[in-house]
Amino acid sequence: MFPAAGTVSDVPDVQLRKAELRAQILARRSARPADQRAAAGKQIRDAVLDEPRVQMAGTVAVYYSIGTEPDTRGLVFALWKRGSYVLLPVLRPDRDLDWASYEGPDSLVPGPRGLLQPAEPPRGVDAVARADAVLVPALAVDRAGRRLGRGGGSYDRALARIGPLVPLIALIYDDELVERVPAEGHDVPVRATVRPRAGITLLNPRNPGPPSAVGYD
Repeated sequence: MFPAAGTVSDVPDVQLRKAELRAQILARRSARPADQRAAAGKQIRDAVLDEPRVQMAGTVAVYYSIGTEPDTRGLVFALWKRGSYVLLPVLRPDRDLDWASYEGPDSLVPGPRGLLQPAEPPRGVDAVARADAVLVPALAVDRAGRRLGRGGGSYDRALARIGPLVPLIALIYDDELVERVPAEGHDVPVRATVRPRAGITLLNPRNPGPPSAVGYD
């Protein structure tokens, strides 16, 4: 069972510290060769598909990667091909996330900010709460599950709708599980990460000791 979300401590300069860490990680990602990003995406895909809680999930909320993010296009396709009901985010004008079903690569259309989004009718912002597993983007995660996003707040609102027992998994590169991510009170911890070489690592927001790596090393 994935651990439930815990609490975080706010600090006055948290937004500045987030911005500094975000800039460092984005610079490292930009320097990563395209073939390494592609290989990382395949390793992450295989680890996610082998995860029992994802295998049992009838509905999986995931995202379609852009730019220097670990590639999730193969993962999205593989989940759909094996029969999962796949939900992808649809960015709303208020920056909240709606959700719509993925029906294969030809079902995607250009969205805002370079995103590809499903052309299917949106299912509502609460559709993510009915997913059996949720895979989310992150720039960094720490051993307590604190997640650094891109700063828009879209996923913070979405993750707040997810129940405490749902596998909430961030997909990151191996060097992005860090000692500490600065967090604010509204930040929702994730319960695991998947990294290319390390595979899945369960996190414990209530006991931020050394992370527990599970398989795939």
